[in-house]
Amino acid sequence: MFFCMIFSAVSEISFENPQINSDGKILFAVKHDLVGTQSYRTLFMTDAAKTKNVSVLTCFPEKMEILAGGKILQVRNRYGSARYSFEDASLSWISQFKVFPSDAKCLEQQSVSSDGKWIAYLKKTGTVRSSLVLRNALTSEEKVLDSDAEFSYEGVPAKWSPDGKILIYEKGGAIYFCEPTALFKGTEVADEFRKIGNGCLNCVAWPNVKNIIYINGGVIYKISTNELYTRGIYSSVVGSGAVIGRLPLGFDDRKDRFWVNSDISRIVTVKADSIVSSYKINGLMNSNAESVYSKPFSNDAGTSVDYRVFWTSDYNQILWVKLVGNNGEKRAGIFRFSDRLELLKIVENPGEPALSPDGKKLAFTQNGSLFIYEMDTWTECVHISDENIISYAWNGPNSIITGGDSFVRALGVFSSKKISGGGKILFLSSAKSAYWLDSETVCALSAGKTPSFYIYDKYKNSWRESVTGEREFLTSVQNGKYRVFVGNTGNPVYNNTVYVRSLLGKGFTKAVFDETVRTDVSLKRVALVFDAADNAEGVSSVLSVLSDYGIRATFFLNGEFIRRYPKETNQIAKSGHDCGSMYFAVTDLTEKKFVYDEEFIRRGLARNEDEFFDVTGCELSPVWHAPFYKSNEKIRKAGEASGYRYIEAGRLAFDTFTLEQAASGKQWYLDARDIVAVFAENAEDGMVIPVNLGISGGTRTDYLYEKLSLLIGSLLDAGCQFVLAQNLK
Repeated sequence: MFFCMIFSAVSEISFENPQINSDGKILFAVKHDLVGTQSYRTLFMTDAAKTKNVSVLTCFPEKMEILAGGKILQVRNRYGSARYSFEDASLSWISQFKVFPSDAKCLEQQSVSSDGKWIAYLKKTGTVRSSLVLRNALTSEEKVLDSDAEFSYEGVPAKWSPDGKILIYEKGGAIYFCEPTALFKGTEVADEFRKIGNGCLNCVAWPNVKNIIYINGGVIYKISTNELYTRGIYSSVVGSGAVIGRLPLGFDDRKDRFWVNSDISRIVTVKADSIVSSYKINGLMNSNAESVYSKPFSNDAGTSVDYRVFWTSDYNQILWVKLVGNNGEKRAGIFRFSDRLELLKIVENPGEPALSPDGKKLAFTQNGSLFIYEMDTWTECVHISDENIISYAWNGPNSIITGGDSFVRALGVFSSKKISGGGKILFLSSAKSAYWLDSETVCALSAGKTPSFYIYDKYKNSWRESVTGEREFLTSVQNGKYRVFVGNTGNPVYNNTVYVRSLLGKGFTKAVFDETVRTDVSLKRVALVFDAADNAEGVSSVLSVLSDYGIRATFFLNGEFIRRYPKETNQIAKSGHDCGSMYFAVTDLTEKKFVYDEEFIRRGLARNEDEFFDVTGCELSPVWHAPFYKSNEKIRKAGEASGYRYIEAGRLAFDTFTLEQAASGKQWYLDARDIVAVFAENAEDGMVIPVNLGISGGTRTDYLYEKLSLLIGSLLDAGCQFVLAQNLK
C-alpha cells in the first residue's frame, strides 16, 4: 500500500457566490490555493459603482504575533496585516494588497520582543539580500541594523532577551547587541562598541535576563548584561567574558546548536544535526563540561531534521525532534532526557512547539488539533479538535490565542482543568458562504468542521454568533441597477473572476479586479530535480522542506544510491515525489576508454528499474539522465528505445562545481546563495533546476540543498509554478 500526499503544483484562484443588495453592495468569496500555505476562503465586500473600494471581512491567521504587552494581536496573511485590539474588541487592517495577490509568495518571518514593543525582521532588498530592520510595533518607525544581510524565509538572525529589552543579532560574521530604546532615541553607541564576538547566531543563548552565554571554538563564556557596554568598548583588553567551561567535542557554529538552563548549570548541544549531548557546567576555566549523555540520535519513527530543547523546573530537558518518517511522513518525537532518552510522544503532522511565557506549558498541533502539556509532569491540559488550528500565540502564562480555519479565539489555560474546546471567539478566519439579511446586515457561514452562522459588525470589523439559526440563503445577483456573476477570464492565473454588469443606460460589464482579466500574463513553470548519486547527506532536510511548501519534485536515483541507502530511497518514493533513473552505476558514459552500445544502456536502465522496485515496490517514472548529465546522441537514443525521456539540465548543475575546479581554472564557482540568485533572476517557462544531494567529490563551502527554502521562496516570488520534469515540454 502506497503512502499518498496531496501537493499543490500551481496557484489556483477561484471567485465564488457573488451577491448584491438593494444599495449595490456586493459580497463574494475568494478561494485561494497557494503553494506552501493553507487553502481557505476569504470574504470580500465592494460597491457596484465603486469597485475599487474593496473591504476584507474575514482574516485568516497564517501568522500571528502578540504586541504591546498583550493588548494587541497582529494577524498576517496574503491579503495584508491586521491588528485586533483586546481593549475594544475591534479588528483593523494596517496594510492591504494594492493589486490582488495572485503570486504564491511567502510571508516574511518576524521576531517580536517578549514585551511586544519591538519587531525585528528582514526587509527584502534583492533576490537573496535584505536589510535587518528593527521596528517600533506601535509607531512603525524603523531602524536598520544591517543593510547587507542574507535573506531567509526560515527565520530572523536575532534573539531577544527574556524581558525584551536587549536584542542580539548577527551581522557580517559577528554577533552584536543593541538596546532598542536607546537606538530609537539616538543615544545608542556605534556598532563597533557593541560587538560580542565573532560567529553566527548559533553561538549565543539567553539563559536568563542577567546573562548571555557565548561559545567560541568550544570555550563557554558567560557575559553579564550589566557589562555588555564595558566589554564592547574594551573587548581587546577584557576579552569575551568569564570562561565557565569547555565542550569536549568542540563547537562548529555553522552546524551545531546549544541550549542552556536558567541557572547555567546544564547545557545541551546538538552536533552536526546528529549527536545529542547533555553536560553539567562546573564553572571551571580549564576543564571540560561534565558529560551526562552523549549519543547519536536514532529512533525508529524516522530521521531527524531539526531539534529544540525546553527545560523543566527541575532542570531536566524536553527534547523536540522534527522527523521525516520512514514513509516520508512529517513527524516529531518528544523526549525527556538527562542520562537517557525517554520517549514521551510521537506527533503526527506536527506544528511548531510554543513554550508559555512562564516556561511551564508546551503547545503544539498534531494533525490540526491543538495540544498543551504541563512540562514538569507531561500531562495533557488542553486538546482542541473542533477545527484545524493553523497558528497559535501565548498571551500570558495562562492564555493562548488560537487561529483556526473557522475563527480566531482566546482560550484560558489552567493546570487544574483539562480543556477540550470553548474559548472566546474574536473574529472569523474564513467563510464558507455569506448572504445579506437586509441592506445593512451581512450573515456568514463559517468554515471548518462545525460551521455556524455569524453576523458582521462593520464598525468593529468583527463577528458575533447569529441567533437566527440555519435558514435558506436569500441570495440575489441583481437589484434593478446591476447584476453580478462569475465568469471566465483569459488570465491563466485565475480560474474565473467576478463581474459587475450595469442594467441601465448604455450599460457596461467590468471585472471587480482589473488584474484578473489581463491577458498579457505568461506562466513560468519550472521543475525542481534532485540528483541522488552515491550520498544521502541532504535527503531528510530536502523532503522536510518540500513537504512544508507542499511541492512535488522529481528525484533522479542512481543504482549505487539505491543499494547504499534503501531507507532513504523508500522515504523519497513514499513521499509522493516522482522518481526517475540515473542509470545503475555512477560512471561517465561518454568516457572514450569505454564503448557503451545501445544494449548496455538499455540493460543498465532495466537493472535500475528492478533494484528500485525491489526496495520500494514502486516503478520508476520513464524519465532519466546520465550520471553527471554527460551524454551524447547515441546514449539518449538508447534511453529512448527503452521508453525513457531524457531530461537535460547539466549546464545548470552549478552546485557540482568545486573549489578545486575553480582553483585549477577548469570551472568557475558560485556559493549556494549566488546560485539561488541566478535561478530566480533568470527563471523562464520550462526551466529544469537541478539540485545535487549529498557531498560531491571535491570541496564546496556550502550546497544548494542547504538553501532549498531560499531557492523555493525566491522562485515563488519570481512568479514561478512548480511542475514535474516530465510535465515540461
